[in-house]
Amino acid sequence: MRAKNLAKYIYHYSGAERLMLRFLRNSKTPLLLTIVYHRVCPSMDSYEYMGVPADVFEDHIKFIKDNFEVVTMADGLDLLCEGKPRGIYASINLDDGYMDNYTHAFPIIKKYGLSATVFLVTDFIGQGHLFWWDEVFQIIRSAGQKGACAKPGSIIRDAYRAMRINDLLMDRKDSEIKDFVSNLKKQYRINKEITPNRMLGWKEIREMAGAGISFGSQAKTHKNLRLIEDSEIRRELMDSKLVLEEKLGAKKIGFCYPYGKHDDRVKGIVRDAGFDYARTCIKGPNSKDIDRFSLRSIDASFVLNKELFASSIVFHSLRNPRSR
Repeated sequence: MRAKNLAKYIYHYSGAERLMLRFLRNSKTPLLLTIVYHRVCPSMDSYEYMGVPADVFEDHIKFIKDNFEVVTMADGLDLLCEGKPRGIYASINLDDGYMDNYTHAFPIIKKYGLSATVFLVTDFIGQGHLFWWDEVFQIIRSAGQKGACAKPGSIIRDAYRAMRINDLLMDRKDSEIKDFVSNLKKQYRINKEITPNRMLGWKEIREMAGAGISFGSQAKTHKNLRLIEDSEIRRELMDSKLVLEEKLGAKKIGFCYPYGKHDDRVKGIVRDAGFDYARTCIKGPNSKDIDRFSLRSIDASFVLNKELFASSIVFHSLRNPRSR
């Protein structure tokens, strides 16, 4: 067991987690927690990279509902700005716009009467698309299944291995990523084509919007905005924003930085493009004086049991909202 996870188990079973939750609820300063998912899969037997099994996701949702007031991103930010005296608000986020957000996550969110915010990569709406990070995982997984290492629990090991590779690739140019993935397939002798993932279509998006789910942009094609010129950043932003405004009639559109990657230049262009807010991958809560274009978040994509989830949420909620 990883040392960080062991510490969280001790934190959970010692009762410290419950004490800290009580402390947070009674805080004089309201907080907005942004809890991030990417995919929800039927079970561990059909695990997808960065996916949370449906039963685990439901446990997460129960915990969120029982302990926080659940809001959309826009509503949560409005509540912070209004200067509410206390309370913890939570916004459930789903990134990238996979179809399983509709087939597996949406029914659970709707079952508990909650809202969520989904960030869409607009060029891929209604398409079959294979993101490079999913391809890396599928290559590693296929190689593992060929040999003796394909045994129970190995899928999580493969997911963490893919994560380590993907974390390094995020700061590479598209051409470099393409070459790396091609070489990885050759290294592991993967000859078959990997099936693209289904992405949300407008039919599903409109149904979800009608049930209280809000939608934001994760750019036009999910490029690392720090690596491209200003003109291309504006294209990634404005093309995506205009599509969402036209199709959904939304007056305010939020943004999620692809890979969470941003700097002052990117942040300024996002603000000038007229987005309402922008979310990062910097861990922690959001307070009323947070920079609206540097919002913090808590990634739950690899938290696959209830005890670790609860401890992780409480732990990251105690971070200083102003610190990096």
